[in-house]
Amino acid sequence: MIIRKLVIGTIAAAALLTAGAVPATAAEVQPSTLTTSTSGTKIDAGKTVTISGKLTKSDATPIAGAEVGISFCFNGFCGEAQAKPVTDAAGVYTATLSPIRTGNYHADFFSTDPAIANSRADTPKIVVLHPAKITSFAAGRNAAKAVTGSGTIDFPGRYTANPIPVELQYYSLSGHRWTTAATVDATWNGTTWAFSASAEYRKPGVWRAFYAGAPEMFHAAASNLVFVL
Repeated sequence: MIIRKLVIGTIAAAALLTAGAVPATAAEVQPSTLTTSTSGTKIDAGKTVTISGKLTKSDATPIAGAEVGISFCFNGFCGEAQAKPVTDAAGVYTATLSPIRTGNYHADFFSTDPAIANSRADTPKIVVLHPAKITSFAAGRNAAKAVTGSGTIDFPGRYTANPIPVELQYYSLSGHRWTTAATVDATWNGTTWAFSASAEYRKPGVWRAFYAGAPEMFHAAASNLVFVL
C-alpha cells in the first residue's frame, strides 16, 4: 500500500510539473486576409492587365512590406510566380502582367511572422482572344451553276485553331442578315490554311467567308465581299 501511494504521488507531481511548463496562454496565430482583382476580364493577346489587392490582419490592420506572389493558372495548373509586388503602407499591392491565354491569376502571401497566418486569393477568369484573319477569298459559279467559295485563313498570333470551321455565307436581302450556305474545315496545304466549299443558290447575291472564332480563344474573322451573279 505504501509503494502504491508513492507511485501515485510521483505521477501526480510529474503532472503538476508538466502543467507548469506550459504557458497559461499560448499565442494564437492571427488570420490574414488577401484580396485580388483584375483591371479587365477580356483582352486581346499581347495586352496587359493590372492585378491589385490588399493584405490585412483579421482586425483590418494593413500588413505593410509583405511580398505577394502572383502566378498564372489555366486548366487547374498554376505556374511559378510571375510577379512579387510588395505591399505599401496601406497593405495595397499592384502588378501589371500580360496573360498568354485564357486563365486567371493566383495571389499568395506566405507570412514571415509566426503570429500571422498565410493567405491566398484568385482573380476571376480573364479571357484572352488571339487574332484570326481570312487572307483571301474568291467566289463564283461552277459548271453546275452552284456557288463555290475558296480562300485562305491565317492565325498571326501565338496559337492556331483546331479545327478551323469556315462558313460560306450569302447576304439575304429578304432577311437582311448573313445566312450560312455551307461549312468546311480549313486544312493545311503545305503553305497555309485553305478552304473551299460549294452551295446551291441560284439568285445573284453578295457572298463572304466567315470564321466564328472561339469564345475563349480566338477572334472571329470575315473575308472581303464578293458579288456573284
